Order: sequence, then structure tokens, then C-alpha cells
Amino acid sequence: MENDGAAISLSPAQVELMSFNDVEVLREWQNIDILAHSQAGGWCLLIENKIHSAEGKGQLLRYLDRVKRDLPDRQIIPLYLTLEGDDPSDAAVEAGYLSMSHALVLELAEQIINQNRSRIPDDAQVLLDHYLATLRRLTMQDQELVDLCKAIYRKHRQAIDLIVEYGTASSVTAAVEKAVRSQVECEFSDSAATVFRFLPVSLGECLPSQDGTGWPAMPRPVPILCACRYEKEAAQLRMNLVVGPFADGEKRSRLMEAIKDAGFKFKKWGLKPEAKFTRVVSCIQKLTTNEDGEADTSDESVHQVVAALWKKFWKDGEKIIQVVKNFDWS
Repeated sequence: MENDGAAISLSPAQVELMSFNDVEVLREWQNIDILAHSQAGGWCLLIENKIHSAEGKGQLLRYLDRVKRDLPDRQIIPLYLTLEGDDPSDAAVEAGYLSMSHALVLELAEQIINQNRSRIPDDAQVLLDHYLATLRRLTMQDQELVDLCKAIYRKHRQAIDLIVEYGTASSVTAAVEKAVRSQVECEFSDSAATVFRFLPVSLGECLPSQDGTGWPAMPRPVPILCACRYEKEAAQLRMNLVVGPFADGEKRSRLMEAIKDAGFKFKKWGLKPEAKFTRVVSCIQKLTTNEDGEADTSDESVHQVVAALWKKFWKDGEKIIQVVKNFDWS
């Protein structure tokens, strides 16, 4: 359902009738993160799991070729799993890769575990509870952890800001921040090791604060943010405009419907009240290469890349502003 329009020959009904007694799950088989396959069912699930890293050049296609070579009699379902449901490369999409987010895995796992809790053995339940807690931390949906982080940040704000600024932020992210600020007047921003999040003033002026949003470190709770991420392995910058979670899920659904009606495409899950983070605008710009054929991460080069990226990104950003202005926030 999340990959409507993709060429998937398996139907939900077929999956429901399958027996999973012979399923074998392999980890790091020929460098593939997770490989699950069934001889009786004739299928193979290939999962590339990315957390705080990007797709390597040709990586997904190589993995798919290896599985086709070694399991030629199986129907292969290749999956690209990331924190926010990032799209794989165009070549990987053409090869059949589907995308999925850890946030969606959390939603589905919670539903299935709660439905079957009375039938799950105690030792398995402990394992599953730890797994759910890990997913909540990864997707910043562990409220106890968020509250603790807020308290620590309030108490040690100056020290933490210095650590972020001088200790963990990469030189590329620092160059990205400088370049974005030269292009965009920001209401506020936040920098981490590989991502620079910001709210353009032109968007913030028409964007009211909303309770229960997904960026607790920001000066005010806003439902939409822009982010520019440095994807080192792919040698590129990715700029996203993301709608976060609301305390009022129905209002979020109405906003997503309005964004959809304005011509923006995103996964169907983003329309649900319980959806968390939905990327509605995404643009990529490759870093230029130096004379050695390596990615040029100098400040001057990064500045040029960010300028080109912002120019094409903000064409859609201005359309989002019109949606926000016309939306009934009451």
C-alpha cells in the first residue's frame, strides 16, 4: 500500500495464505543487511537497512544481482529501509526497489504486537518490547527520552550548543549551514553532524505553532521544517521539506490532503492521522568533483551546490507557502 504503482506481483491475499514455517533469515549474507527467503513460498525479501547513512553508488543493484544469481527460482522483493522512508536511486527504483521508513515499521509492529500480546511468550515479549523501544528512540517517538533531552538541554544549553557547533558538526555541514544562511533568511535553525534544519522566515510567518510536533529542540513547535542533509556515501546534498507529527492527527490529515490537492506526491501513509514524518518536497544535488575525482567539499564548492539546490527546491517551497496560507488552522 505504501508503494502504490510499483510492480509487485504478490497480493495481500497471497501473503495471508502463506506458510512461513520454512523461512530462513540471514544477516550480512554477502554484505546484504537482511535476507529472508522461503523455498516453499518461492519468495525472497532483500532488505538494505540505512540509519544515518546513504545508499552507496551501485550498491542496491549489486545486491539484487547477487540474489538473482544465487536464488534464481525466487520472486525477489527488494526493500530500501531508512529512518524517514527515503527514496532509493532512480536506477534502484527501476530495478524494483521499494522504500519504507522505520517510523512505519514501528507503527505496524506496535499494532501487530498489541493484537497478539496474549499469545506471545514472555521471553519473546521482552525482546519485542526492547525492539519497539529502540525504534522509538531512532524515530524520536520515545516521549520519556524527548522530555529528558529537553531537560538536559535547558540545563546545559550553552555547553551543548558548543559541542554541536565545534565537536560533532562536520565541516561539510558547517559549510552547508553557512551557504543556506547566505541564500535564506531563517526564523531559526538547528545543526547536527550531517543535517542542517531550518525554517525560512517566509514560511514561518504564515505557519502557526502546533502542539506535539516532531522537533522538540526548536525554539517553537512548528509542524513543517526544511532540512539539508549531507549524504557522504552518495557524495550529494539532499534538501527536504518535511511535515512532522501533530498532537491533532485529524488536522494533520487535512493539511496533507490540502498539500496533495496542490499537486504534491507522497506516500499514502502520510494521509493517516497517526503518520509522523512525511517528506513532501525533496531535491538532490551532487557535489562537484576535484581534479582527483573525489567529492569537492570545500566551502566555495559547497556554496555553489547549495545555491543550485535551493533554486530548484524553493520553487515547490513557495507552493507550500500558499497551501499553508489558505489552510484553516482553527
